[in-house]
Order: sequence, then C-alpha cells, then structure tokens
Amino acid sequence: MDTRLERYRSSSDADLASELLGRIIEEFDPESEHMKGTALRYVEMLKELTTPGEVDLTVFNNKPKVDEMIVVSPISFHSLCAHHIIPFFGTAHVAYVPGSKLIGLSKIPRLVRETAKGLHVQEVLTWSIAHLLDEALEDPIGVAVVMKAEHMCMSMRGVRADEARTITSTMQGCFLDPKKHARQEFLMLVNGA
Repeated sequence: MDTRLERYRSSSDADLASELLGRIIEEFDPESEHMKGTALRYVEMLKELTTPGEVDLTVFNNKPKVDEMIVVSPISFHSLCAHHIIPFFGTAHVAYVPGSKLIGLSKIPRLVRETAKGLHVQEVLTWSIAHLLDEALEDPIGVAVVMKAEHMCMSMRGVRADEARTITSTMQGCFLDPKKHARQEFLMLVNGA
C-alpha cells in the first residue's frame, strides 16, 4: 500500500479521534507536550488490538497413535469487551484428545492470542477458540477450553468488583461425557495451574 495513503488515513483517523477525545475528555489537549500524538497512538492501539493476525494451525498425522489428553496451560491473553471497548484479560487453558491429527503446541497459544484480538464477549470467545481448534484437528476425540478473566468494565467502572473473575468453558466430545473422566481430569489439571 502507498505510504502516503497510509499517512493520510492515519492522519484523518487521528483527527477524528482527537475531535472525539476532545469532546468527551475535558482535560484532553492535543497541543500539550504530553498529548501531542496521543490521538494517533490511540487509533493505532485500537487497530492493533482489534486486528487478528493469521494463524497457520500446523497439524501432523498422529502416527504414534497418541490417545491421551494434551493440555497447554496457562496461556495469557487480552481482549476488548464488545459492550464497552475496555480490556479484559486473563488466562486460557486448552486441551484436546487427538484423533488422527496432532497440532504443533506453539500454535495453541497463538490461536488463543490472535482469536482474542477484537471486540468480544468472553463466552463467545471461549467457544470460538474451541471451534477453531476442533476444525483444525478434523476429528479430535475431544476439545476443552476454559478462560478466566478480569473485566475492566466491571472492576474500573460500574459495579467496581475488583475481585471478580469471569470463568467460561466450552467442552466438546469426550470432555462432555462424565463417565470418561476427561472433564474431571482436565479441570483438576487447570485448577492447579
């Protein structure tokens, strides 16, 4: 892309952001020493936090016939609340029992972090991560994702519940079946993490 066009768009976005910030924050002064460039940095930050990168979910044939649970935990993440555009952040715990495919372990944290970029509600984000992993693995015996996060929209404003954490989970396949004990084992492992 033409860098002149990029600079124009960034400048135009920064002008809009500067006008908005000036309207809602009385102390905002785009000409002050510390706030020069703040509007542009704000726009760039929002773009960075809401633009997921591509994640190549490298999978391999499960030639060794691994049939035990694989857990990657804890995985730190941050996202933006779709209701308030305020951060929420915490840890994700991801597990799967492979079918015919294994996934590169480093791809799981990447999947969590890149999927978390954007405006989300935690419940849907949890489901999305599980769904994307399930899709990449094609035929896993089960997939489980638990996310625990602090929502700044609850701790900084509104109810101001600093101690509150939101925990969401998505369980698929063998993690749904209490008789197979996969769910219990996974939850025991991540609660110790």
